[in-house]
Amino acid sequence: MKKYWQSIEEYQEIIRSKDIPEDEAVAERLPEFNLEGLEDKDITHSSRRSFLKMLGFSVGYAAIATSCETPVRKAISYMSQPEEITPGVANYYASSFFDGHDYCSVLVKTREGRPIKIEGNTHSKITQGGTQARVQASVLNLYDLSRLRGPLKDKTNVSWEDIDTNVLQQLTALAAAEEKVVLLTSTIISPSTRYLISTFVEKYPNIEWITYDEVSSSAILEANQISFGKKAIPNYNFDKADIIVGFNADFHGNWLLPVSFTKQYSKGRSLMDGQKNISQHIQYESMMSLTGSNADIRVPIKPSDEAAVLLNLYNAIAKAKGATTYTAPASPVDIQNLAKDLLHKKGKSLVVSGTNDLNIQLIVNGINYLLGNYGNAIDLNKSILIRQGIDADMTRLVEEMNNGDIAGLMMFNVNPAYNYSEADKFTEGLKKVGFTLSFAETMDETAQLSEYVCPVNHYLESWDDAEPVTGSYSTQQPCINPIFNTRQFQENILKWTTATDREVRKFIADYWKVYLFPKQSEKLLFGDFWNHTIQYGTFNMDPEEANQPEFNPSKLYAKASADNGIELVLYEKVGIGTGQHANNPWLQELPDPVTLATWDNYVCVGPAFAEEKGWKTEDLVTVNGDAELPVLVQPGQISGTIAIALGYGRNCDGKVANGLARHSGKYKIL
Repeated sequence: MKKYWQSIEEYQEIIRSKDIPEDEAVAERLPEFNLEGLEDKDITHSSRRSFLKMLGFSVGYAAIATSCETPVRKAISYMSQPEEITPGVANYYASSFFDGHDYCSVLVKTREGRPIKIEGNTHSKITQGGTQARVQASVLNLYDLSRLRGPLKDKTNVSWEDIDTNVLQQLTALAAAEEKVVLLTSTIISPSTRYLISTFVEKYPNIEWITYDEVSSSAILEANQISFGKKAIPNYNFDKADIIVGFNADFHGNWLLPVSFTKQYSKGRSLMDGQKNISQHIQYESMMSLTGSNADIRVPIKPSDEAAVLLNLYNAIAKAKGATTYTAPASPVDIQNLAKDLLHKKGKSLVVSGTNDLNIQLIVNGINYLLGNYGNAIDLNKSILIRQGIDADMTRLVEEMNNGDIAGLMMFNVNPAYNYSEADKFTEGLKKVGFTLSFAETMDETAQLSEYVCPVNHYLESWDDAEPVTGSYSTQQPCINPIFNTRQFQENILKWTTATDREVRKFIADYWKVYLFPKQSEKLLFGDFWNHTIQYGTFNMDPEEANQPEFNPSKLYAKASADNGIELVLYEKVGIGTGQHANNPWLQELPDPVTLATWDNYVCVGPAFAEEKGWKTEDLVTVNGDAELPVLVQPGQISGTIAIALGYGRNCDGKVANGLARHSGKYKIL
């Protein structure tokens, strides 16, 4: 009979126990104490009865030992009870979560006006009622005492009136002098906010709007610009593919829209509702991911080998199709059978890569084109609108800052002083910028260096809208009044553009009335349409049928893998992600679904590589002479590589996050 184990520790214990006599093994399992009334057989052979005996003893002993009285809590009734609140009865609000990185349509549960639970919105065609860890935990961020309490100038409390006066003076003077100002934001998926920013830039023509994503998909955008003349991330339909091949794309955990992709993937893997076949999933990756652990076939590869594997796969398919092939180094893994399987399922397959490398994404485009996947599993006419930042724009900005060409920098929902790949260079450049302003929830690493800090609302305190995928909209509504003296980003831009106290809710409603209401025919009155959308949280438009853009082939290449020492894999944990919410203890306590580890960062290494180096779990190693981290031996990690998570090393985010292992964004391939 086969023996299965759930962890490497269990496997090692099974192997070790084979060399230990049974009586000694039993003795090792015995506790170091004896409890009166418990027989030996109750201890050595665990049963429900013995468990309840021990539980009863421990609970009873704890109650006697503490001798604590239950605290008296007084309840004060409403003097004037709000109509919408019934004490003890929950209210629910449809809303949207988007932090610049992750998107989810949500349902917020509140009691007595306080949000207490987040669930998925089943009315959403994108997320279909699903959520993920960071979405669920976001309700705790609302009550984070590390949030900013009010606006600051030079780290001194000021009023919003002073902020408005000073900022307007700065913007007016810089516009008159034609000095360049940059508005640096995370990806904005709100159509009304994009329109508002365009109005803001129109009033101040010296302002340039640049998008920066801490985890970038710039290579996909640029590859599609070259291949199809369209700078967009296509909409992927995993449920329409009979065979899915992933290359370092953790689409169950963090890649693009994991909540949506997981729902699609599950649909294609289900035998319910008369479905007789399930999709096949093959994963090539450098470390064990949540997606890889669910694959039918998982093939470990080094990061430096990915391009070679993909180009050999492309050549095998191209040769069968009579298309152009390119010179490629030998593949470290055999791809001939995979090429045959993909050709057999042409038009019903999907190949994706999560690597932010232009050449790799061009090869992936070529493979999917030869297989006829565009218009079926891949739709370029319906784009994913998250992660729209272009890496070259951020590189150019940092260079201009260091050259003294930027007179003002306004930053919203970005923290490049912490997570930019050349954070030191950004920090030096920021010192040469005269006017600096940060819109932030906490005094993060970038806000610490800014002259003005304008604290923004939590998303559960704000009005907004979202378009994560072309034609699919959702709304965001406040579920509680602002707890602190904060103001959402859109309200600031409205004030500095129109010099009025126009409400953000009214601005969004007016935008929808002009641009979205005429595109539907279900509701005759805008009031009915708006109220229905707010209640259900979503609005969808079917895009017009159109042919997929023409494919423009480009020259493809792959470098031969060289022995450059240990290769580094940087990844996002399902809980911590990029570190934006690292001060959330729920996320820090969440066991990683693969390693089961919590809290601090660590270095993942494969068992064979650990044995070669003489490392064991919890041994300390120094990476690049810059950071000391514990080792975690992880099966599935390919030999010759190590993996370190992003999101650690915060120094001014809050007492939960501060002091946890050094941020890995500064590490280079060893």
